[in-house]
Amino acid sequence: MLPPISEADLSQCEREPIHLLGGIQPHGVLLAFSEPDLTVKVVSANTQEMLGRPPEALLGRPLGEVLPPSSLAILTRALLPPTPERVRIEAAGRFFVGLLHRSDGLGVLELEPFSEVGSEEDALAMVELLLSPLARAQGPLGLLQAVVEAVRSLTLFDRVMVYRFDADWHGEVVAESRDVTMDDLLGQHFPASDIPAQARALYTRNTLRLIADARAAPVPLVPAILPDLGRPLDLSDAALRSVSPVHLEYLANLRVSASMSISLVREGELWGLIACHHRTPLLVPAATRRACDVLARLVVLQLASEERASVSAELARRARFQSELVEPLSAEAGTLPVALSRQGELLLGLAGAGGGALLFGGAPILVGATPSADEVVALAGWLAGQHFDGTFHTARLGQLHPPAAGYADVASGLLAVRLDATAPHFVLWFRPEMARTVTWAGNPQKPVVPGPGASRLHPRASFAAWQETVRGTSLPWTAEDMATVVGFRGALVGVLLRHAAALARSNAELDAFSGTVAHDLKEPLRGIQQYVGFLLEDQGEALGPDGRQQLEEVRRLAGRTQNQMDALFEYSRAGCVELAWGEVDMHELVDEVLLTVSARLRENQVEVRIPRGLPRVECDRVRIQQVWANLFTNAAKYHQPGEPRWVEVGFISPADAVSVPARRRPDEYVFFVRDNGIGIPEQFHENIFEMFRRLHPAHAYGGGTGAGLAIARRLVRLHGGELWVESTPGQGSTFFFTLGERPR
Repeated sequence: MLPPISEADLSQCEREPIHLLGGIQPHGVLLAFSEPDLTVKVVSANTQEMLGRPPEALLGRPLGEVLPPSSLAILTRALLPPTPERVRIEAAGRFFVGLLHRSDGLGVLELEPFSEVGSEEDALAMVELLLSPLARAQGPLGLLQAVVEAVRSLTLFDRVMVYRFDADWHGEVVAESRDVTMDDLLGQHFPASDIPAQARALYTRNTLRLIADARAAPVPLVPAILPDLGRPLDLSDAALRSVSPVHLEYLANLRVSASMSISLVREGELWGLIACHHRTPLLVPAATRRACDVLARLVVLQLASEERASVSAELARRARFQSELVEPLSAEAGTLPVALSRQGELLLGLAGAGGGALLFGGAPILVGATPSADEVVALAGWLAGQHFDGTFHTARLGQLHPPAAGYADVASGLLAVRLDATAPHFVLWFRPEMARTVTWAGNPQKPVVPGPGASRLHPRASFAAWQETVRGTSLPWTAEDMATVVGFRGALVGVLLRHAAALARSNAELDAFSGTVAHDLKEPLRGIQQYVGFLLEDQGEALGPDGRQQLEEVRRLAGRTQNQMDALFEYSRAGCVELAWGEVDMHELVDEVLLTVSARLRENQVEVRIPRGLPRVECDRVRIQQVWANLFTNAAKYHQPGEPRWVEVGFISPADAVSVPARRRPDEYVFFVRDNGIGIPEQFHENIFEMFRRLHPAHAYGGGTGAGLAIARRLVRLHGGELWVESTPGQGSTFFFTLGERPR
């Protein structure tokens, strides 16, 4: 059994210096020269066969001894910018196609024998004839199939295929034209290690690469090492560059003797390759290669045009979805998540998802096939800790968030938009697992095997179809998906801002109205109480017991209404008060508050506990004093008769190993008032903070207006903090509050 191949072993392939192999293929000759004196500095060892002079007779000599004056003039002109890719050169009494570039400070001239067969004019004429079938091709796959057939007819290769890269640089054969004797590779996948990163970089840089005879010995360069650099000449841009031994062995394992690759480069990125294979050596003329390169460029333009048209149509369709989804939300202020959930089909169609979740604070609203509410909340908590700019997407959620492996059937893919940078408010879309079978050309887990003595790695020997079932992965999110949700996020944020502005105006108007009403009703209520008192004094005997009782009830109701008006006035005033920030000794402040409510505490026989001294914080002393007073009064009232009563005052510091979900900053103190009273059912934990909301009859537990907690929460929120309760019926309640930072 072969030992496993480590990542370190595979990295050898990535590091192989394929541009510094120090040799060329034997179907051409190379001359490198200095400028401007055109002195030969490097030659290939086959100059005797190609040019009639051995390397030692050329090194250090001017190019004028190799090229006749007419060709030297052509070369000299070609060295001026812009440098052409190819020129026709005469040397040693024969014509060559000259390929010109610069490397390591030298001019590099590659010469291939000129062939009348497949002249550039003939090849370009053939491309022109093939443009009509390409234009008639239906869709991208039809276009690619037309391309492989065109290239095969131009070059006569036994097999031509289009090899498309995915996001992980694995390749898939998506179009193929072949001789019946060649293996069928259509639909098969190849691992990224088959074309390592440095090879992909060269494919992007040089869009055409021919290996005319994979069995031919490479021709070394003379000298092998550049004296000034201590390494071989960089042949990154050389068409004749020799071939990596690993790749030659790879071709041999494929039973291929000649190959050609034409890069499909879109917007500077390698999209795929047109890969050509032949059983026997095949020298494709330079002009024909040039025609194939032109054809590939035209195909890329056509693909891009078709994709742009497809994307535009899809984005237009989704824009209609978005318009239908967002427009009605303007009239749904205050119930935005519910309004979105009512249009679940549109929401899911927006991103092509099977399920979605809306998190705007509170319990998530779920649409379609989703994880459970608890799982979605946990996922949102994990997302809140990730760093991303507005949107997040993955087709393999279980690999990033391990708990998601448990609900891969509904959420292997996740697309999220963040609505608030300071809170876990998201819109989430889910895609289910799309289990699929991938057919690889050979086992991708064994892309290479160690050689004898582990001197180097060898490519896998078998390309027999090998199937793998891929799990835990959804359909990938497309560029259209991303563009759509980014646009939706912008529209939704706009709706939220409009709602917030309208709500702010409404609240301001309501505050002003409630304050005015509370003030204006005080006098009539006082008048009612006074006149009832006068009537009882003057006419009490004549009214009899029933009449006096009815008047007393009128006076009591007027008094209660006046107390509510006072509370309403206080609540409205709390919304617009200007806070007087300062450093406050919270322990000292609590002592003062306890002194003011001591009569109520003694009356109810409540023991006050303060286990440790409270810290100094920044706040508005008067307003937070009011918060403490409301919390103490509340804690003193709600007890069962006859039970020992106590109230505990404390805090959770940043240094305490206690998790507080509502804590917004790591340096934030969390204060609390805890009691052993009657407790509050969970369904009423938010209701008790509503204005005039009471859970008991007005006379029970000492009465009250039901406004104290609403006022206390409003004052805490004015400080940028939060006030909430944790309580269990029969076990007591704990009211927590935090305070935000002082504005700077």
